[in-house]
Amino acid sequence: MYYAKSNPVETLEEHTNKLLENMILLKKLYGSKILKKANFDKNRFWFLLEIICKYHDLGKVYTPFQNIIREKIKEPLLNTKFDYETVKHEQISPMFIPVEKYGLSKDEKKLVYQSIYYHHEREGKDINNIYVQKILDEDIIPQLEKIKSEISYDIEDNMNCIYIKYVQNRIKETDAIFIEYCLLKGILHKLDHSSSAEMEVEENTIENIAEYVKEFMINNRYQKNDLQNFCEENSNSNLLVIGSTGIGKTEAALLWSNQGKTFFTLPIRTSINAIYDRIKRDMGYVYTGLLHSTALDYLEEKNEFNNQEEIYTQSKNLYNKIIACTIDQIFPFVFKYKGYEKIYATLSYSKIIIDEIQAYSPEIVAIIIKGLEMIYRIGGSFVIMTATLPQIYRNELEKLGIEFKFNKFIKPTLRHKIKLEDKDILEDIEIIKKQSKTYKVLIIVNTVEKAIDLYSSLIVENLNNVNLLHSRFIYNDRSKKEEQIKNFSKNRDESGIWITTQIVEASLDIDFDYLYTEMSTLDSLFQRLGRCYRNREYKEQDENIHIYIKNISGIKYIYDEEINKKSIELLNEYNGKMLEESVKVDLVDKLYSEEMLDGTNFLKKFRNGMIILNNIIDYQIGKKETQNLLRNIDSIRVIPKIIYEKNLELFENYSKELDFKKRHKLKRRIYNLTISISQTQQRKLFDRLTNNPYLNEILIADLKYDENIGLILNKDEEYDKDEKFL
Repeated sequence: MYYAKSNPVETLEEHTNKLLENMILLKKLYGSKILKKANFDKNRFWFLLEIICKYHDLGKVYTPFQNIIREKIKEPLLNTKFDYETVKHEQISPMFIPVEKYGLSKDEKKLVYQSIYYHHEREGKDINNIYVQKILDEDIIPQLEKIKSEISYDIEDNMNCIYIKYVQNRIKETDAIFIEYCLLKGILHKLDHSSSAEMEVEENTIENIAEYVKEFMINNRYQKNDLQNFCEENSNSNLLVIGSTGIGKTEAALLWSNQGKTFFTLPIRTSINAIYDRIKRDMGYVYTGLLHSTALDYLEEKNEFNNQEEIYTQSKNLYNKIIACTIDQIFPFVFKYKGYEKIYATLSYSKIIIDEIQAYSPEIVAIIIKGLEMIYRIGGSFVIMTATLPQIYRNELEKLGIEFKFNKFIKPTLRHKIKLEDKDILEDIEIIKKQSKTYKVLIIVNTVEKAIDLYSSLIVENLNNVNLLHSRFIYNDRSKKEEQIKNFSKNRDESGIWITTQIVEASLDIDFDYLYTEMSTLDSLFQRLGRCYRNREYKEQDENIHIYIKNISGIKYIYDEEINKKSIELLNEYNGKMLEESVKVDLVDKLYSEEMLDGTNFLKKFRNGMIILNNIIDYQIGKKETQNLLRNIDSIRVIPKIIYEKNLELFENYSKELDFKKRHKLKRRIYNLTISISQTQQRKLFDRLTNNPYLNEILIADLKYDENIGLILNKDEEYDKDEKFL
């Protein structure tokens, strides 16, 4: 008996049969879509994939591999003079294929051999003919008859090492068979991973999300608008759509999705969580997954469906019909890291929803656009839904020859009358205090420090209902605050103040009466405006939006100084006036035109990003590195000392726990007590950060922390200890 797995115990034949069953299922569900842009023989493609599935693991008959399994399942080891470190099973598997019998051409041999040989993408040196011949002569051939008796498909009689010459020069994007290779190898990865996880390769359902959306809209007495009709009517096209805040872009995107496998992306995890809840809980479409770096934490926190780990495992294997995710989970494929073909092949038959593209940095948008180009080439489709769209992004898509339909859907509702204030926002504290006694007042500033300054100025006045939300709260406290601000927004009888940073721009569905905000670039600013009079018409005489253009925090290191300056110049014309929705779109379009951006760092970053991505060398970077690039990671986790000391027992239990699953759960609980700070902040605070004896990836911060104000980076001696807000 030849084993493939030890947990659960599975024979080589059983594992292979699972792959073949999953291949049949995938062909049934998405066969026509996978190859809709293929310029090769479709029947031959599935024939080659079947060969790849049958032989991909046959090298596991190699005695050193069998001994690894046998040791785990407590069976006697077999005699061998070889070791598994030098040659792996996937490097032996290709020699078993009877290529002449199958009539494989030179290109087909290359496709089949490389798909199998590289399906584990291990680090290490390539093998050599002499050593493989030794394995063949002394390990494989002596047991050949036994192998044939236990394997139900043909095996090459005259095995040799000639396959090695076909795997030495890897297939790359410039090769004519590149797309075919990506599909064959990527689908093998997907079939192998899902079969090993004891699950189907794709969710087998005919339930159409569009029907659920329609029922949801009927139940809530919503009428389909022009945007939603446009998306539904063009569900077979790529779309680039501008839609006003609150116009129903989520429903429109899901109507476009129709019956397709769909990835729904947003820039912020809290937004993704909200979309997941809306589709699965509110619309009742259970075939929905969640995929981002803290998805399992969120699922366990919600505890609504009692199968959180199963949902997360399915999402990781790209199983669900709809997956709500952040772009770092699917767009790393543009870097062509080792094994990227799994995601890329999946996207060949998928639909991608990119929501709020303007919220990403120019470097990240370059990655998204390059990704959309690659998705277009392999047969996938996309919709970009956004409230505002930098013109250069649309231009770039057109330059790349990507076909898409463009349209704008702008609500005529007048919601925002703006006033540019040539002073610091701190100078209007008294006005804000007075207004907050009757209305819901939202303050948005660009930095945490500025938010804390405002909070401290207000809280010492004994005002009721003043709250603070920013990124330097531990996860548990931040989650509570996010729920509190949403509940405050819904309760129309409650008045008060919330002070926040830009984290509310795209992540929270809130509606306030007045907005006081520091100036930021127009795309960001108009997102902020969407948190005030979200779906209401404003009919009063005074301004409900106050924009402060003096002593602006965060310029240079958060917002591009040149773009911010140009934004103020463009906005000056509308000072003291109602700002129509169509004007917002036109202003962003103008701000991010080639002419306006000429010579700016913003345009340089975008252009450099595209140049780098167009010159990527295949297989030179790891997946984790690409995800870090997409998350713009330059941060570390810290836990405030007071929180660490209160939860010392949790850390001790984590260090003692031996069970992997229990240990993992404890680690997630610990992560919920942490905060991310930048490496720049880490360097400034080096003498206040100490190593954690239980978990070295989380530093202990000897800094003040308060559940109402968050982590204060300044050292203790810089504060008056009697100040009430601390």
